[in-house]
Amino acid sequence: MISAVVTGAARGLGAAIVRRIASPDVHVVATDIDADGLQVLAASIAHPISTLVGDVQDPQSHVEAADLAEHVAPLGWWVNNAGIDVQGAAHEVEPRDLESALRVLQYGPMFGTCTAVRRMLPRRRGAIVNISSIQAFSLWPRYFVYGAAKAAITAMSRSVAVDYGPYGIRCNAVLPGSIDTPMLDGVLPPGLGRDEALRREGEVSPMGRVASADEIAAVVAFLLSDDASYVSGTEIVVDGATTARGFPTPPITL
Repeated sequence: MISAVVTGAARGLGAAIVRRIASPDVHVVATDIDADGLQVLAASIAHPISTLVGDVQDPQSHVEAADLAEHVAPLGWWVNNAGIDVQGAAHEVEPRDLESALRVLQYGPMFGTCTAVRRMLPRRRGAIVNISSIQAFSLWPRYFVYGAAKAAITAMSRSVAVDYGPYGIRCNAVLPGSIDTPMLDGVLPPGLGRDEALRREGEVSPMGRVASADEIAAVVAFLLSDDASYVSGTEIVVDGATTARGFPTPPITL
């Protein structure tokens, strides 16, 4: 049996990842600032999990998550998922906006990764997955801070894979496109019904829809598993061919 830590686990993609990987062989520690959401998550899963109210901006919260995980089983998996949506172009953001956003989007995953590596090194085994975004390299307008932070996460993942591959630790990044989660709800166009707003959001993908959280969670679970034992230092894009096309166009006529 091993343990796993998932940050930002109360809702959306984090909750989907917890549901996907929790099993009799994997004890999950789900962390989030949303205490009520964590309770709802724990009640919805057949396999027992541990929950921890903590803020990824605080390095100590990652240490506490690792301690809680290792109380049950050796720490084998870590997923840095917690994030926020931050909009604003370079001329719009203030220094305080930069600092507060980067503490969640960049420092949080870095704090978590440092903790995970330190705990995994003695066993010479572990897998880390960082949730980045296709906006690491293909930007929507007015995502100056968000895109920069997600690009940093992909670079960090490669660095960890290079440094600790000789010691049995793998690290990869998952780069989703649009996902049907509560975070997306906050940026959908106002004045539309949710179904119509999601339909329009999905037009950016040749598949004509946004992803479900479960579709992204399945890729995360693969990267954590031994099925991906030789996959490290890479980025897996899960975007329904959004970045392959490069810009929205009508579908071809068949």
